Amino acid sequence: MIDAPTGAGIPEGLLVRLEGVSRRVEVPTGGEVVIQDPSGHVGVVAHGQLAVAVPGHGGRMHTIALLQEGDALVLPGDAWPEAAGAVMRGATDSVVLVVVEDMAEVLAADPELGAWIVHALAGAVADRERSTAIALEPRVERRLLFKLRQLGEHWGRVTPEGVRLDLRVTHQELADMVGAARESVTVAFGRLQEQGEIEMRQRTVIIRRMNDQSLTATDIA
Repeated sequence: MIDAPTGAGIPEGLLVRLEGVSRRVEVPTGGEVVIQDPSGHVGVVAHGQLAVAVPGHGGRMHTIALLQEGDALVLPGDAWPEAAGAVMRGATDSVVLVVVEDMAEVLAADPELGAWIVHALAGAVADRERSTAIALEPRVERRLLFKLRQLGEHWGRVTPEGVRLDLRVTHQELADMVGAARESVTVAFGRLQEQGEIEMRQRTVIIRRMNDQSLTATDIA
């Protein structure tokens, strides 16, 4: 199970207004809720932490995002038809507010709230596009490194040693995120430690660099 830090949340004063244009969906710890509501295309995590998974090849679920308070997600529909069958998995007891009002009407009635939703949604789309780009990397260890950096930007804490990622994610969950077998991810972790890209301390990951400033062993192998 994912044990994640609390996020920045929704700006003060906007939560009540967001609830007024949304439908409340509860996702219990360890539970799954299918994302199939056609009445809304945007969801916002109002409380808790959860994962979003979509069906992959062979029917296996593929985790595409880890979300915390204040994060937005695109719901299946015209904007994301390929995500039919997507589910939200609760890491903690979570609440997602599905925006059911037309966004043009929200912007007209409450420009501040509308602008915040659009900004949060843009971040979600950018995160999904980055995940798609990571999935195209042919080498498992590079996919894993890029995914850890992506998670570090969102969930990590900057320390003198690097970015500390306290997100409690199993090798199987990471394997689902990068589209690889669990055994391959375990091997990739070992190689990344040997290269000095990361350091493992129990279930905490220290990411030494958040970008590629020089070639690593796998780049020239």
